[in-house]
Amino acid sequence: MRLRLLGPLELVSGDRSLDLGGPRQRIVLAVLGLNANRVVPVDVLVDAVWGTGPPTTARSQIQICISALRKVFSDGGQPGAISTRPPGYLLRLDPAALDTLEFDAWLAAAREHSGAGRTEQAAATLRRALALWSGTALSGVSGDVVARAATALAERRLAAIEERIQLDLALGRQRELVGELQELVAEHPLRERLHGFLMLALYRTGRQAEALEAGRRARAVLVEEVGVDPGPELRELEQAILRGEPEAPATSSVESSVAAAPVVRAAGPEVAVVPKQLPASIADFTGRAEQLREIKRVLGEDRESRWGMPIVAISGKGGVGKSSLAARAAHELSAHYPDGQLYADLGARGDDDHTAKLLARFLRALGVAGTAVPDDVEERGELYRSLLSGKRLLLVLDDVSSEAQVAPLMPGSPSCAVIATSRARLSGLPGAHRIDVDVLDAEQSVELLTRIVGAERVAAERPAVVELAELCGGLPLALRIAGARLASRPHWRPTGLVHRLRDEARRLDEFAHHGLELRSNIGLTHRLLSEPARRLLRRCALMRAPDFPAWTAAALLDTTPAAAEEVLESLVDAQLVDVVQFPDAAPRYRLHDLIRVYAAEKLHEGEPEAARVAALRRVLGGWLALAEEAHRREYGGDFTILHGGATRWRPALAAVAETAAGAGSADWWEGERRALVAAVRQAAEAGLDELCWDLALTSVTLFESKGYFDDWLECAQLALDTVRRAGNRIGMAAALYSLGTLHMFQTRVADAAECFAGALEIFRAEGVRHGCALVLRNAAHLDGLRGDIGAMRAKYTESLDIMREVGDRIGEAHILRSTARSRLDEGDTATAERLLDEALVICRETGCLRVEAQVVHRFAELYLATDQIDLARQALHRVLRIVRDTGDRIGEVYALYGLGILRHRESRLDNAETTLVHALELARRLGERLIEAKSRYSLGEIALARGETAGAAAHLLAAARLFEEQGAAAWHTRALTLVAGTRTHPTLPNAS
Repeated sequence: MRLRLLGPLELVSGDRSLDLGGPRQRIVLAVLGLNANRVVPVDVLVDAVWGTGPPTTARSQIQICISALRKVFSDGGQPGAISTRPPGYLLRLDPAALDTLEFDAWLAAAREHSGAGRTEQAAATLRRALALWSGTALSGVSGDVVARAATALAERRLAAIEERIQLDLALGRQRELVGELQELVAEHPLRERLHGFLMLALYRTGRQAEALEAGRRARAVLVEEVGVDPGPELRELEQAILRGEPEAPATSSVESSVAAAPVVRAAGPEVAVVPKQLPASIADFTGRAEQLREIKRVLGEDRESRWGMPIVAISGKGGVGKSSLAARAAHELSAHYPDGQLYADLGARGDDDHTAKLLARFLRALGVAGTAVPDDVEERGELYRSLLSGKRLLLVLDDVSSEAQVAPLMPGSPSCAVIATSRARLSGLPGAHRIDVDVLDAEQSVELLTRIVGAERVAAERPAVVELAELCGGLPLALRIAGARLASRPHWRPTGLVHRLRDEARRLDEFAHHGLELRSNIGLTHRLLSEPARRLLRRCALMRAPDFPAWTAAALLDTTPAAAEEVLESLVDAQLVDVVQFPDAAPRYRLHDLIRVYAAEKLHEGEPEAARVAALRRVLGGWLALAEEAHRREYGGDFTILHGGATRWRPALAAVAETAAGAGSADWWEGERRALVAAVRQAAEAGLDELCWDLALTSVTLFESKGYFDDWLECAQLALDTVRRAGNRIGMAAALYSLGTLHMFQTRVADAAECFAGALEIFRAEGVRHGCALVLRNAAHLDGLRGDIGAMRAKYTESLDIMREVGDRIGEAHILRSTARSRLDEGDTATAERLLDEALVICRETGCLRVEAQVVHRFAELYLATDQIDLARQALHRVLRIVRDTGDRIGEVYALYGLGILRHRESRLDNAETTLVHALELARRLGERLIEAKSRYSLGEIALARGETAGAAAHLLAAARLFEEQGAAAWHTRALTLVAGTRTHPTLPNAS
C-alpha cells in the first residue's frame, strides 16, 4: 500500500485507489499521514475536523472515522496500520509507503551529494524528489489544520525547486530554465531568489536587456506589494549585469536552501538584531516541573521533522502562575531559538489598534527602521512573517483573551515557536498543544511559602502555615501575597494572618500587598464575561456542596438545561469554574474557594434578596424532585414516604433522566450524597422549612441503605430544629419519625420510642393517616424487641389497615414480612409462608427489588427453621445478588450474616467463620450494631464447637455487652448463659 499526500489525497493498493469515504475520514487520514509513526492526540483530530466548534459527539465521531479507516487499510491488505495509543492514534507506515517520507529521504540524499561536491547527482536526486508531486498537496481535503500543513509542504517543495534551479545554473543549464523560471516568477512574485535566478538565466543566454527588465519588474512588484526595495543580493546581481561581468552565485548546500526561505528585508541600513525580550524568571519558581518538561519536549524537538509551527497554549485561572511558567520555559528554551525571543503582555486588549502597535514593535525589534514600518496592519503582518521565515525564534504571548487576538501575531515559519498563556482555553488555535495549569497542592504551597517567608519561621509555626496554604487554596498569587506580607513584617506571626483570613467577608481585602491584589486579578476575567455568565457566577456562590452538576446552572438562571450549560461552559473556558470528572459519571463543577468568595461579594452587590431566595428555592426544589424520583425508582412508587407542599423544580428530572431516573439510580444516590446533605443544610439556614423536612426525609432512602447514619442524624436534626422554629407541625412529626427510625436501626429503643410517640401524637391530631401508619409500623418493631408481642400485633394490624387504605403497597409488604417473623418464632410456619408469599407478590408487582430482598431473606429464615437447607441457600444467594446490584450495604450485612448461620448449620465451620467475620467487619463499618452482636454470638458458638473456650468467651462477652447496650434482653440472656457454660476459662465471670 502507498499513501499519497503530495497531490490529491490517495491511498493506493497495488494498481487500485481505495475509497476513503467522506470528508471527515479524509481529514483524519490526512492528519495521521502528516504525523505518520507518531501518536496523534484525539484533540488534534477534533480540531482538524471541526475547528473551534466541535459537537459534543466529536470524540465518538472520530472513533467512527478511525474504525472506517481501519477497514480501508484492512481491505487493502494492511490490517493493524492504525493502532490506539493514548492520548490518540498511531498510523504506522514504512517510509517507502508514504510520499512525504520518501520526499524527505530524497532531500537528505541530495544534501549529502551537494555537501560532497557531487552537483550532478544532487540535481538529479532533487528531480526524483520533486517528481513525487502530482499537484497541490492534500488537494480536496478541507480544514484549517490541513491547509496549514499543505502550505508548509508547498513551501518545502518551492525551496527544493529553488535549490534544484541553483544547481542546474551551476551546471550551465540556463537555456532550459528560462521558461520554467518565467512561470515560477509569475506564480510567486515575492520570491527574490526566483527573480534573481531568472535574471541570471536570461543574462547567461545573451539576453542582457531582458535580464535588466526582469530586475525592474522585480523591484516594482516588491515595492508595490510589500513596500520594500529588493535585498542586497538582487541589487548586487543587477549591478553585475550592468557591468557585464556577472558571477554565478555560490552553490549553497541543499540543507541551508531547503531549511531557510528567502528573507525580504526592509529598506534602509541592514541591522543585525537578535531580540531578547523575555521578562525575568522568578527565583522562587515552584511546583511546575512536570509542565515545564512537557513544554520543553514539545518546543525543543527536532525542527527538521516539523511540518507546522509548534504552539503551546497554557491555560489556567487568574493568579495560578501561567506567566511564571511561560517565562521559565522560554528562558530554558532560549538556546533552541538563537534568532531571538519576542514577548508581549496582551492583557485584556484585543482591538486592531493594539495589534498594529504590537506588530510595529516586533518589526522594530527585528531591525526594521521605524520609517520603513508599513502603515497598514495587514502589510505589517506580511512583512513580519517574511522577516521570520526560516528563523529560529520563540514568541511568548502572555494573558491572551482570545484566538482572534493572537492570529495576526503568529509567525508563519515552522522553524519558529509560540508560547501563549490565557485564562481561557485557546481551543481555536489549530494544532496547539494545550497545557492546563492547576493550583498547587498542599506540599507545593508550603514549599512556596517557605521560599518567601523563610524556613525558620515556617518550622516554628508549621500548623499555621499549613492552614494558611489551605486558605490560599493553592493559588500561587494568593500564596505570594500572603508570603510577601509576612516577609515584609518580620514581627507578624503566621497565626495572626491565618486568623485574619478566616473571616470570609474580609478575605479578599487581606490579599493585597504593594500592587499585588487578588480581587482585581479575578476582576480582569470577570469583566470579559457576558451578562448571563456574570449572573451565573454570582449565583454559583449559593451552592454550598463541594461540587454540583450541570442542571443546577439551569435552576440558578431559571432557563433550560441546554441554554444554561452553554453559559456554564463559558465560565469553565474562562477558568472561573473547574470541572470535576468522576469515572463513568457526568461532569460536575466547582468554584475555587477564593473565586467563590469573589462571587459571593458580587452576589450581594448585584442581586436583590428576592432573586437570591428564588434561585435557591429552584435549586433545592430540583434536588427534592430528583430525590423523590430516585425514591420512586427504589420502591416502585411513593411508598413508605411522606411529602410536603414545597415546589419541585421539574426540569432537573429531564436533565439527569438517564442516571437519577434510570437504571443507575443507586449510583446517582451515592454520587449526590454530599450535595443532598448540603441542600438540607441550606434549606435549614434559609428557613425553608417545607423543603428542609421533605428533602431530609426523602434522603433517608439513601442514608438507610448505605449506612450513612451520621448524615441521617444531621439532616433529621436540622429538619426538626427548622420546623420547630417555623411552627410546622406536620414537618415536626415527619422529622421525629425519621429520628425515631434512625434510633430504631441503631437499637436505641428508648430514644426511638420517645420520637415515635411524639410523631404519632401529631400525625393523629393533624389527621395524617399515612404518617400514623408509618410510625405504628416501626413502633410495633420496638414492641417486638421488648418482647411485648400483644402490643406489637395490635400496632401491626392498625398500621396494615391504614397502609391498605392509603394505597402504600410496600408499607403493606413490610408489615406482612414483619408479622411473618412473629409467626415463625411461634412455630406457625404455614401462616408465615402465606404472609411472605403475599409480600413477595407485592414486591414483584411494584418492581421493588430492595424490599423483595428483605422478603426473600425472611424466606431463608423460614427454610432454615424447617430444615430446607438447599432452599435457604438459594434464597440467601438471591438476596446477596440483589443487595450488591442495588448497592444496599445494610442488606449485604444481613445477607452475609444469614449465609454464615447457614454454613454453621451445615457444619462448614471454616466457611461459616470466614463469612461471619466478613459480616462482623462490614457491620462495624456501617454501625449496624445488632448484626455486629449477633455475628459475635455466632462466632462464639463456632469457637465452642471447636473447643476454643478462650476465643468463645471473648466473642460471647463482647456480644453480651452489645446486646445489653441495645436493650435486646433475650439475646443478652442467651449470650450470658452460653458464657456460663464455658467454665474451663479462668477469667469468666459468674453468669449472674
